[in-house]
Amino acid sequence: MSRLLPDDGRVAIAVATTGTTPDACCAQARAAVGAGADVIELRADLLAAGPGSPCAAGPTGLADLAGELSAQSGGARVLVTVRTAAEGGGARLDDDAYRTLVRSLAGSLGALDDDARPAALDVESARGWTAGLVAAAHEAGLEAVVSRHDTAATPGDSVMLEGLRAMAGAGADVAKLAVMPRSARDVARLLAVTAQASEELGLPVVTMSMGALGAVSRVSGAVFGSALTFASVDGDPSAPGQLPIEQVRAGLRLLSARLE
Repeated sequence: MSRLLPDDGRVAIAVATTGTTPDACCAQARAAVGAGADVIELRADLLAAGPGSPCAAGPTGLADLAGELSAQSGGARVLVTVRTAAEGGGARLDDDAYRTLVRSLAGSLGALDDDARPAALDVESARGWTAGLVAAAHEAGLEAVVSRHDTAATPGDSVMLEGLRAMAGAGADVAKLAVMPRSARDVARLLAVTAQASEELGLPVVTMSMGALGAVSRVSGAVFGSALTFASVDGDPSAPGQLPIEQVRAGLRLLSARLE
């Protein structure tokens, strides 16, 4: 049973924080929970640096904020993410610095009380030492969402599938792939890879085709096998193409009902 995903097997809806301060993140989390989010993603990379900020306090400060969000989540699960600039995020870290931060962050999150500890930690597969970071997350009592984001293109089918297989091989609890389409065919290819991977890998697969062209991928998880989708609240998306949570919920209900 996943600590991150709903127990009933339905497609989860996640909302990511975009706030630059702890207060802003907590307010966004409360709004997301009120709108029906199942998962809150704390985007630690978007927090402002400076005196008194969680970033200035290092992994311990980030863990304390994650614990605060978990305590206020009202049953929604919390995923902690440090998204690098190389994958569209705000953390300008080289691979060594990223690995050091995520490993330390896992330890700080693991030191939290059980009721304050987030459900999962994001691990970017492209930064290297994936299995080691996954192991660090597991040692801390966290699930590992191993992810890859291509903000420029949609790779070939075999590249996408092998990437998801490698995530599973590294011990991921959830394998996540986000790509940028240049045509409708790119979106269709991503959905086909999603269907194959969700049948083959034996773990939850999360995929999305970004931008307006890929919007269909954000509501079709029940059909193609993506276990989680991201939505926005109050018009504040964390990635291109995210739909308002009300529209995502309606789309998921419609497609899920058709499969019953």
